[in-house]
Amino acid sequence: MSTPRPSGAQRRPAFLTPREEPPFWRTPEFTRFMAIALVALGGAAAFLYSQRPIAAPPVPAAGVASPVPATATLSPEARAERESALAAAFEGALRDQADGEPLQHTTGSRKLLEHVARFDPEDFTARVEARLDYMTAIRDPEAWRGRFVRIAGLVGQIWPEKLARPVLGRDSSWKGQLGSGEEFGEPSLLEFLERPFPQVALRDLEKRPVEIEGIFYRMVTFDSEYVNPKGETVEATWEMPWIFVRNIRLLDEGPGPARTFLNDHPALIMGVLAFVIFGGRLLTSWIGSRRRGQRRPAPASTSIREMFDRKLRERGLPPAPPSPPQS
Repeated sequence: MSTPRPSGAQRRPAFLTPREEPPFWRTPEFTRFMAIALVALGGAAAFLYSQRPIAAPPVPAAGVASPVPATATLSPEARAERESALAAAFEGALRDQADGEPLQHTTGSRKLLEHVARFDPEDFTARVEARLDYMTAIRDPEAWRGRFVRIAGLVGQIWPEKLARPVLGRDSSWKGQLGSGEEFGEPSLLEFLERPFPQVALRDLEKRPVEIEGIFYRMVTFDSEYVNPKGETVEATWEMPWIFVRNIRLLDEGPGPARTFLNDHPALIMGVLAFVIFGGRLLTSWIGSRRRGQRRPAPASTSIREMFDRKLRERGLPPAPPSPPQS
């Protein structure tokens, strides 16, 4: 005899219809994952920022403050005397090219390169007359021609250039750029017979502060391409002092900051890291949803009796006897 069921009791269905799963981006797990991912990305960004090369500001050297008289202020006698000195100096190398001519090596420039290289470093330092006044030199380059000058700034690119004729057994000279500030203003073109700082990689020298001592040759013009702030490649004509360098020294202490793939490609590294993190999360969420879909319960219309009979048949057992009718 069956136990009487209380009147008014709610019959609970054998199986409830499964609730619809929320999107993975609304789950608590994904929220926690996003917080961890953002912390990881922020830490990676902070690390890359801390590893960027930082150049110390140039430190002016003491001494050498003698003013250079402007060409217009010279008396005719002083002007003739200076012209005679320039024509005789360095076997006439200083009068081989005029200001504003395109960049080129001639017999005179190669002679000047040789004479500068033959100087004893200490003797050259003793001959330095003045610290280069950039704006004055641009307005009156003739007053600075042949002067032993000193100038400080940030190193730009350094590259070798083939010589038409060897100089002291060297088939190539080295050119470099010197500028100031973040915008690399007041640029100068440097000429070396020997590669500066051969123990340091060229790219590790960029943006490092240096002080150079050399001879002001002339104002030089040349065409080159550069990338403007809009990301466009633009061809421009540059005019700047051309200085033949004998002495150069670093103004910051120790070796330059090591440049690695991380330093040179921070955006790429961050993009790959973000792709791996979010791609991995999407993949795991998709796999999890597939597995949940395969474990869905049987439809609610299936009765308990039918489920028991199916289990018995799967195990090779006879079905259970029918339940007696209720009276």
